[in-house]
Amino acid sequence: MIEKKYIEMKEPFSGNRVINIYLPNDYNERRKKYPVLYMFDGHNLFFDEEAAFGKSWGMKEYLENNDTQLIVVGIQCSFEGNERMSEYSPYDLNCDDEFIEGKGDKYLDWMINVIKPMIDSEYRTKTDKKNTLIGGSSMGGLMAAYAGIKYSDVFSKCICISPSFELCYDKFMNDAIASQSQKGTKFFMSIGSIELDLNNTAVEFTSYMLELCHILQSKGANCYPRVVIGGEHNEASWEKQIPAFMEYLL
Repeated sequence: MIEKKYIEMKEPFSGNRVINIYLPNDYNERRKKYPVLYMFDGHNLFFDEEAAFGKSWGMKEYLENNDTQLIVVGIQCSFEGNERMSEYSPYDLNCDDEFIEGKGDKYLDWMINVIKPMIDSEYRTKTDKKNTLIGGSSMGGLMAAYAGIKYSDVFSKCICISPSFELCYDKFMNDAIASQSQKGTKFFMSIGSIELDLNNTAVEFTSYMLELCHILQSKGANCYPRVVIGGEHNEASWEKQIPAFMEYLL
């Protein structure tokens, strides 16, 4: 079952957003509480007709067919210009000679202090770190990894699919090195082999993943780096990874 909420954003963000909330099959039949997975690009998760490129992750079918005991909160991004990249970057960027303000910390602050309390108050959730997950792909994958590092007191499990590390890797690594204990945090990181072949970055990107995992594991985290043979940078490919990260994290 999917419920929708409509949220009016406030400065420094703009526009109204749709939040898709997946509730487990037995949600209305039982009084139990559930872990919560917060995901970026929430419009791409459940319905092909809502997805930016006409193909969703198909996550609703997976969750229902496997009776997954998990609430999933998918938050829509901004569609205005480069606002998605701005919201999903913790750092200021220069992309193709265009300056993009990094609003990622402010966005995560909004998720943690506005969205999470709203979900916890309106649904039967397990509110502790152990039962709070975050995930995304591309820029959303970058943000999921950053959230796990910077806000490890809130999120314990992070799904980082095709993360855009290449845009800000030095700054990202500095934050990882400076971070506090990551004990109790799990990171699932993956990249598709076709993505690597197309960009000729196989050695560079896999070294990024392994280096980051090494740093995080030295601080007590549990990491699963993965190169997906035949994996591409699209929702159809990311859908095929759902069983792997669900099994690892849950």
